[in-house]
Amino acid sequence: MRVFLLPLIIIFSLISFSSSHAANKKFINTVNSSIISPIKLEVNLSEEMLYRAQNLPKKLSDRNGARLNSGFSGNGFYGDKELKKLISKLEVNIKNEFSKYDIKISDNAETVLNVTLVNAIPNRPTFSQLAKEPNLSHQSFATGGAEIHAELLSPDGKVIGNLNYKNYETDIKNSRYGSTWKDSKKAFYWFAVKSAKALKQ
Repeated sequence: MRVFLLPLIIIFSLISFSSSHAANKKFINTVNSSIISPIKLEVNLSEEMLYRAQNLPKKLSDRNGARLNSGFSGNGFYGDKELKKLISKLEVNIKNEFSKYDIKISDNAETVLNVTLVNAIPNRPTFSQLAKEPNLSHQSFATGGAEIHAELLSPDGKVIGNLNYKNYETDIKNSRYGSTWKDSKKAFYWFAVKSAKALKQ
């Protein structure tokens, strides 16, 4: 759902999430053993997220019928700086929660946790979206969230297991107040918590 606040008029635009967002909260863990040795952490954006920094999604079904310049309703034009800050926040969350469970992170470790931010949807327009669509207001708000996938790789490059999590808000009332990426950051936190617990089972 997107609620747009424009000068002298309030436009309520009800847009359903695509079928990929139907399960709003889900964690899948296929790592079957506890991690004892240090791991190397790599956090990246998916190719689709990199593309959407300066474009609308490649799939028309992911654009919610938005106009060509409407990044907020169309889930695109996020801006490179916004996504860099977002990926940094995800990395900080992971490091903080892993430290609580005594999971050591080292750049020299041979076991690698490769984390990918597959999708993220903001609650409020980013600066890039506002610049692209001048009539849009930062007071506009929407339901957001994120999807994260991670692969745990052995020293020889084999997949030990996967940690996948998605968390999308479905109630617009919970999105009226908060920062640009409120729901995405909530998803980052819970991914980090659940992953730390899974690796120290």
